[in-house]
Amino acid sequence: MRDSDEITKTRKGLPKFLKIVHFWRERLIENGSYKLVALFVTLILWVTILGRRDFMLSKDIDVDFLLPKNLIIAETIDRRVSVKVSGPRIAIKKFAQNPGTITLDLARSHSGGNRIVITSKNIEVPFGVKVVSVTPDIINVSLVRANPNVDLKDQQ
Repeated sequence: MRDSDEITKTRKGLPKFLKIVHFWRERLIENGSYKLVALFVTLILWVTILGRRDFMLSKDIDVDFLLPKNLIIAETIDRRVSVKVSGPRIAIKKFAQNPGTITLDLARSHSGGNRIVITSKNIEVPFGVKVVSVTPDIINVSLVRANPNVDLKDQQ
């Protein structure tokens, strides 16, 4: 008797199951062309974003110093730093073509030894480009009082 009860329950449940299958089949097929276009657009965007590679570039950039009126740089220092950046190829190309300089403000510096830290904030880069590293990232500058009898341009 139990076998016949299971068979009747299965037969009663079958039309309900077919209704559910029919319902979902209609939902999937309805507006099928729109859904197919949306699927292709999604796949193209997904492949584009996942396939995007960031390019790396190392570039030597000149360093300029804004000095107070009464101070000059005491010794010869290397006025170039190596900057490593990454980003999209177009933005990296724009960065590479720009000669660029890093301007460091020493207006609040005092005579004697000064330690200047170069951060990514000191470097102007196009949108999408990220500064990976700066070498050297610290520059030691020794400042002395300018001789008032000599032209400042001759002392630097």
